[in-house]
Amino acid sequence: MPTAAGEKTSEARYWEKLEDGVAHCLLCPQDCRIRPGQAGLCRIRVNEDGTLRATKYGRCASAAVDPIEKKPLYHFFPGSYVFSIAAFGCNLRCRHCQNWELSQGDGEDAALTPAEAVAAAENWRGGGHHCVGLAYTYSEPMVWIEMVQDTAKLARRQGLKNVMVTNGYVREEPLADLLQVIDAMNVDVKAFTDEFYREVCSGRLAPVLRTVEAAHRAGCHVEVTTLLIPGRNDSPAEVTRLVEWLAGVSPDIPLHFSRYFPSYKMDEPSTPLESLRQARDIASRRLRHVYVGNAWELDANETLCSACGAVLVRRSGHAADPAGLDGERCRECGERANIRVGNGERA
Repeated sequence: MPTAAGEKTSEARYWEKLEDGVAHCLLCPQDCRIRPGQAGLCRIRVNEDGTLRATKYGRCASAAVDPIEKKPLYHFFPGSYVFSIAAFGCNLRCRHCQNWELSQGDGEDAALTPAEAVAAAENWRGGGHHCVGLAYTYSEPMVWIEMVQDTAKLARRQGLKNVMVTNGYVREEPLADLLQVIDAMNVDVKAFTDEFYREVCSGRLAPVLRTVEAAHRAGCHVEVTTLLIPGRNDSPAEVTRLVEWLAGVSPDIPLHFSRYFPSYKMDEPSTPLESLRQARDIASRRLRHVYVGNAWELDANETLCSACGAVLVRRSGHAADPAGLDGERCRECGERANIRVGNGERA
């Protein structure tokens, strides 16, 4: 998979050279050993004459200003916006991918340097959107790690926040480096069985769980999303195992269940609303904040005070009103909330 004429490349980080010019990528658990002229599973880390190149450095496939609730991040600057950027590529091959045009496709993209990305976020911060920073999202930002790291470092210097929406499929060293500059993460835990990860995603479960645990230990704000697919990962037993694990990390970590719709290579029917209700009921027994996305009719997106039940953040779609917060506390009873606001400290 050679790069197009004139396309900017940068030497990749996290790799080693093996015999015969083979590049061993050390970024993620796919453990790709890439021969000259070939690409890794992600399609954008390419061996050019024995050097591993990050072919999408400085290239952007999608950019938009989004409500932070769209990530979804419900407990990180609720009601704010982020400048969201993405490149083509992903290190998993999920058959049900909702953004497959970006993760598995390769179309038109545009030049975007780290400095330009930060300048765009600053421009939106000065507008009427209360833009708090940048989001690396839509596809899989881990495979774009060189661009993410350089942009995030610049953003930090300008007082901007950095958030990632990720599948969490990364090795420990690059993750530790990322956590030096990433303020918040929504990690997609796609199921709670290794069988699902192998058959549906071409991956493994354990590295994803490790990412959530390591990010939480490092003080990064973490939220988790699980897309429920009928007959695949929505059984009460599997949901219970997921919830027990997450509660063991911290019962304060918000969990978002999302409704699946047929997409890409999977044509199973959409998730029944009853499955989403049932999963939320199970999760609410151990976790303090459980939400349901893509099913607004369930009205399961308000953030409530864990002490008195008052509404801290009222939501309608992706619009959020944190009127129930008095700084970092519940306006009704004064209980501290597990929400990052203001200077970014955990409330």
